[in-house]
Amino acid sequence: MTEKSNNEQAGHAGDAYPLAELLRPPPSLPGLQAFVAAARLGSVSRAAAMLYRSQGAISRQIQALEAHYGVSLLARGSSGVVPTADGAALLPVATAVLEALLRHRVQRRAAVAALKLRLPSTLAVRWFLPRLTRLREALGEVELALSTRADDGVDFGDGSDAQIVRGSGPWPGAVAVPLFAERLTPLCTPARAAALATPADLARQPLLHPGTTRAEWSCWLDAVGVALPPGGMVLDTLELTLAAAAAGHGVAIGDPRFARDRLADGSLCMPFDTVVANGQSYFLVYPRAHPARPALDALGRAVLALAAQD
Repeated sequence: MTEKSNNEQAGHAGDAYPLAELLRPPPSLPGLQAFVAAARLGSVSRAAAMLYRSQGAISRQIQALEAHYGVSLLARGSSGVVPTADGAALLPVATAVLEALLRHRVQRRAAVAALKLRLPSTLAVRWFLPRLTRLREALGEVELALSTRADDGVDFGDGSDAQIVRGSGPWPGAVAVPLFAERLTPLCTPARAAALATPADLARQPLLHPGTTRAEWSCWLDAVGVALPPGGMVLDTLELTLAAAAAGHGVAIGDPRFARDRLADGSLCMPFDTVVANGQSYFLVYPRAHPARPALDALGRAVLALAAQD
């Protein structure tokens, strides 16, 4: 880096660090995170668990970092991976960069007192938003920034501080606050329900699946001793499935707590009394080691209290 700055403004002396060097493409932050985690933990798999990424993603990000520098950074040791000489030289630098960014993030969060919460779209619309006023009252000055996602995975790589997810856990390195268990029952219009005297009659109805696995219908039909019929329409969210059922396109399967308004106005009904727990639950999940842990703990208590009133 011998090029000198020719900027004559104050603070840009000829021997100052050249701006051109600062504007060259830097190494990727995910790559630095993956490298530091693997080097500190001595294991790609443990780094993947800590960062909530797949082992393949960690390996690819480290390889991209090695390609950026043109050197090998990690080597196989007797008990895992260890930094090479080049890796050992980079490790404190990469750690310092990540720590500096973390300090900035903490300072920004302290200034705005906001938490980024990601949650499933159906839960957001049908359960969370109707309780948002009470949640804000419980949280005081802490603000929430909400985003939705259709899948059930835990992944903090999107910048979220906490997530409400559907699953069974556990999630290593994370606090998981159980909110409520999922319960399943068929849901359809009253007109379609009139043709359903027994669960076996569902074989003659179009079934609406809130996901490609068809696991929800399979679980409920197994519980009542009926085989899962082939076919049916697959939709990517429970909200879309319930809307399709209310429009008369078939029989949905889902948790009735997410259809309360439609059940109340009569656009949907429960043709059978059987409600089945499928082993899945909704959890508020957030990293155990998080700079905003007190605010996240407060969020956990507040959401848990709302779930208890449900």
